[in-house]
Amino acid sequence: MGDFLRVVYVALDPLKYPRIRKIAYSLKKFKDVNFDVMIPKFRFVYRGGRIGRLFFAFLNYFAVLIQIFFVRADFFWVANCPDILVFPLVLRRKRYILEYRSPWAVEVLYEFGNGPWVRFASYFEGFALKYAWIVTLTTSRLLDRVKSFGKPTFVIPNYPLTSFGRVTVSKGEFRRSYGCGINDKVVLFVGKLTHVEGADLLPKIIEDVFREDASVVFWIVGDGPLYGRLKAFAEVFPKHVKLFGWQPHMNIPNFIEASDVCIAPRHKSPFSTYYNEEGVSKFSEYMFFEKPIVACGVAESGEYLLVDEDKVGEGVLKALRGEVPKPKRRTWEDYSEKKIMELFDMIYSGKI
Repeated sequence: MGDFLRVVYVALDPLKYPRIRKIAYSLKKFKDVNFDVMIPKFRFVYRGGRIGRLFFAFLNYFAVLIQIFFVRADFFWVANCPDILVFPLVLRRKRYILEYRSPWAVEVLYEFGNGPWVRFASYFEGFALKYAWIVTLTTSRLLDRVKSFGKPTFVIPNYPLTSFGRVTVSKGEFRRSYGCGINDKVVLFVGKLTHVEGADLLPKIIEDVFREDASVVFWIVGDGPLYGRLKAFAEVFPKHVKLFGWQPHMNIPNFIEASDVCIAPRHKSPFSTYYNEEGVSKFSEYMFFEKPIVACGVAESGEYLLVDEDKVGEGVLKALRGEVPKPKRRTWEDYSEKKIMELFDMIYSGKI
C-alpha cells in the first residue's frame, strides 16, 4: 500500500454530511493515513414534482458514478443512500467500507411510494452489502439488517464532536436578532423538509400547540421539497413561525442553544425501530445542549419523549412546562472515535 494508506470517502452530497468531518478528525491521529473526500464535480438541483426530482436524482447518480471510475485510493469508504455508488468499485474490484446509514429502499418508499423504484433500491442495497469489505453502522439498531451478510461490522454512533458546543452568539442576542425575547418559548425543528424527516407533520403540530398557547414560537431550519408548502403555512403566522432555510452546520449550535424544546417527528413505519439518537444526528445534537426532545415514529429511548404522531403537540406543551427530562450529552470523542481506532487497528494488523 506504500508509505501512506490513501482512503477516499464517497458520498452523493458530502458537503452536507457533517459525519465526514468527524471521521477526518479522528483519522488525523493516524500519521500514515491520507483521508480524502471525493467532491462531486456536477450537482443538479430540482425543486419540482416527484417525476422531476427522480429524473434529476438519476442525473446526479450518473455524474457521480462516472467520477468514481477515475478516483484512485487504497480503499474507499462509501456512504449508502444511494447504494448504487458502490457499482463502479465492484466493477473495478476495489475494496470498500460501506457506511450503512439507513435502508435506502425505506427512504425511496417514503418519498415515492411502493413500486419499481423500491425494488431497484432494495436490489442495490443488497448488492452493496454483498460486496462490501467492511460495514460501518451509525446505530446498533441496524445490526439485524446486515448480520446475514457476515461482514466485519462496527457501530460508530453519529454523536457530535466536543467542538460542536461552540456558540458564536449569546442566547439572548441570537433570539433578539430574530425578533424573540429571552422569555419567549421557542420550539426548534432541524432537518430536511421532506416526508421522510416528518416535515409534513409540522403544520398540525404547530396548530395543536397554538390551540393551547398561541405565544409559542416555532423555528424551522432546513430545506427540501416541502419548503414551499411550509413557507405558505408560515406566512399565516408571521410572528410565530419562522423558516430559516438551509443553514451551515456551524450555525446549528446557535439555534439549538437559543431554543427551549426540540422536536424530531417522523411517520411510524415497520422501520421506525432503526432510528434513534445513535444514528440520527439531530437527536445527539439536541442532546449536546441538553434540550428536552419530543419525537415520534422512531425507536424508544430514555433520551427523548416518544409520543404518537398525533400527540406531538401535547408532548411539546408538556416539555415547555418542564415535565420532560433533559437528555444526557454524548460526544464523538467519548464513544465513536474509539470504534474508528479499533477498525483501523484491525486493518493494519491484517485481522480483516
